[in-house]
Amino acid sequence: MAIRDRLDAILAPLRRNASTVRPTQTQGAPGVPVYGGYIDDNEVEAKLKGREKYRTYSRVLANTSIVAAGVRFFLNLSGSVEWKIDPAEGDTDEKYADIMRKALFEQPDTPWHRVVRRASMYRFYGFSVAEWTAGRHDEGFMGFADIAPRAQLTIERWDIDRGTGKVIGVIQRDPYDAEEIYLPRDKLLYLVDDTLNDSPEGLGLFRHIIKHADTLSEYERLEGVGYANDLRGIPVGRAPFEEINEAVEKGDISRAEADRVIRPVKDFAKNHVKTGQTSMVLDSAVYETTDDKQTPSSNKKWDIDIIKAPGVSPMSEMAQAIQRVNFEIARILGVEGLLVGSNRQGSYALSKDKSQNFFLIIEGTLRDVKEAVQKDLIDTVWRLNGFPPEMKPAITHAKVQYQDAQDVAETLAAMARAGAPLDPNDPIIKEVRHLLGLSAPETRTIVAEADAELRRLVAGNAAGAGNESNNSGQT
Repeated sequence: MAIRDRLDAILAPLRRNASTVRPTQTQGAPGVPVYGGYIDDNEVEAKLKGREKYRTYSRVLANTSIVAAGVRFFLNLSGSVEWKIDPAEGDTDEKYADIMRKALFEQPDTPWHRVVRRASMYRFYGFSVAEWTAGRHDEGFMGFADIAPRAQLTIERWDIDRGTGKVIGVIQRDPYDAEEIYLPRDKLLYLVDDTLNDSPEGLGLFRHIIKHADTLSEYERLEGVGYANDLRGIPVGRAPFEEINEAVEKGDISRAEADRVIRPVKDFAKNHVKTGQTSMVLDSAVYETTDDKQTPSSNKKWDIDIIKAPGVSPMSEMAQAIQRVNFEIARILGVEGLLVGSNRQGSYALSKDKSQNFFLIIEGTLRDVKEAVQKDLIDTVWRLNGFPPEMKPAITHAKVQYQDAQDVAETLAAMARAGAPLDPNDPIIKEVRHLLGLSAPETRTIVAEADAELRRLVAGNAAGAGNESNNSGQT
């Protein structure tokens, strides 16, 4: 009880202060300290601190094949998704939606698919920043002259609200003259992966693969050394150094002449991998005993031999280690589906399942991009032009998925057999033809054709009735 009483005495002042906190008042503090704009992320590795980590990330992206393939695969798919502007309920003639389409998809110098691709890089680097520049459209409204990315490497400091942790602005280091440029948050398209921390820089997937990328690089280096030394062997050169030295001491030859005689064997052993020299002709003389019999030995005075490791080559074990690390990196990036079948294992069902999971990852990324665009870009156009808030449209994107034309056709055939045949004008016919790479069918309207036929018949009957009346009068 004594311990509990002491704890109550310590916590009592805090409890009294907490009782005065208003519901609209923010009481807590963000978890990452920022000093003078510099983020203290408690990173211990020098190559991953400050802006240096983005150089490290870029180096891994450029030099590690599975990282390059996975990131490009992800970005190519995310950049190929179709986007559209859905009008508000009151925008019956889609006037304001059309303005937004032109402001985002037509007016900027940077094409929209490139804007989406660079924005999606927040998933890997931790954050992404693009600066928009307003410009007046030919039709008179204010849109975007450009939405240009700002490289993560150039973002040096952050202006953070200490109470809420929200970003007020970023300080960019100009790569040309090293001057600091302040970019206010209201002028940015900003995305951050804050899943694992509160840092405005986020924590991207690249941070998780650095150790594996270093390990993979070392394994590949060792594989190269093993390939050279195991498959081609380690050459060993032999020469009668004692006889040559004795000849030099006796004055029969000079030291330079002795070195010139031995140099070919030394050069061959030293440069067996670096040059294309694959053979050498040597003296076949062998050592002999010094007794009266002068018995010849099996050891040659001049010789080149290859030392190889006995037993099975370790190259297969090294290949397995490299494959394992490759798979770990691919799993972190979410692109392990690219490796299905690389070890002669896997199935269509497994590949399909991996692809569906990958599409879900892209969907999540594009959802974040959509929310950022709605807040940072669409709201900006409405603010610049003073448009009615109730007329503000929403941006959406097509679903990321693979559609098999055969599966779709079989499903439609099964529906027809079950008693639900397609109308010849059903839009699905055009969609299936598009999946098959065929041209769109000619526009036909069954109702319009039937109406025209009915009118023709009515007109014909009326004409026939008139003729009969005329003939009856004449009679």
